[in-house]
Amino acid sequence: MNKSEKIISNARKGNFLAGLPDLLEIASRKGGARGPVWEAAAAAVQILFWTGEFARAADLTQSLIERDGPLGGELCDQSTPFRSALLAGQLYADEPAAPRLAACAERIPDGRHLRRDLEWLSQELPRQGVEPLLPCHSDWGGAVRPLDGVIGAGLIERNYQELGRSQRRLVWEALSETNDFGRAHQLLTDTGDEPEQYSVCLWMAGWYAARGEVEHGERMLLAAHGRWWPFAKWDAIPDAPVVQPVLRSVVTDKVRDHYLTRPIGPAALPPPATRTDP
Repeated sequence: MNKSEKIISNARKGNFLAGLPDLLEIASRKGGARGPVWEAAAAAVQILFWTGEFARAADLTQSLIERDGPLGGELCDQSTPFRSALLAGQLYADEPAAPRLAACAERIPDGRHLRRDLEWLSQELPRQGVEPLLPCHSDWGGAVRPLDGVIGAGLIERNYQELGRSQRRLVWEALSETNDFGRAHQLLTDTGDEPEQYSVCLWMAGWYAARGEVEHGERMLLAAHGRWWPFAKWDAIPDAPVVQPVLRSVVTDKVRDHYLTRPIGPAALPPPATRTDP
């Protein structure tokens, strides 16, 4: 575990704001394509989203890529959360994304993942706009889609209380897949059973946000916190709630404080039991 990963691991204990200065210091060092520098930058970007410093997150991303992208190291295999930083800068900091996407893409060697992604974003941005290109976007407020071919469709009409845990998960996934918020809301109301999946909690939070039901949206974002797991060592804190505009509308002070100060992911797990000899 390198120094950045140690800071990130400690940040996940609820020390995000305390760890941010150290992450920013490491992120400013040279050699970010091959060392812990880009990892520190990625985690710092995520935390900056939560503190509302979108211009700073976009600036950090652009300077990192322009400085270290030509080196062709590990940085060039990443896209998250750097793509979000450039896009969100347009929404929340009046920093046009298109010029930055183009400038950053030019600094990445041909054929690398980050270059392909930035080039694709620059092509899609005029067609789709920013919001659909940000993480966890969904058709909130849209029509229900058919159940045909959806895994778990056959379980929806069964008695939920008689289903096993894995079957209940399939029910929630099927409702999310078909955008059937009406049934999902009724299921939550009738059983009090919140979905176990992080993505489904965000989907429901977005629906509540679109309906102006802030308290319900807040509840789902708080539930999502306990269901999130990092997908990489640098992944410090989930960023979709604060970069996706619809979800952002239900990020209350309570939600923000919860995410920034509570243990999350592996840091939230109970300590392993210690053996005691009789």
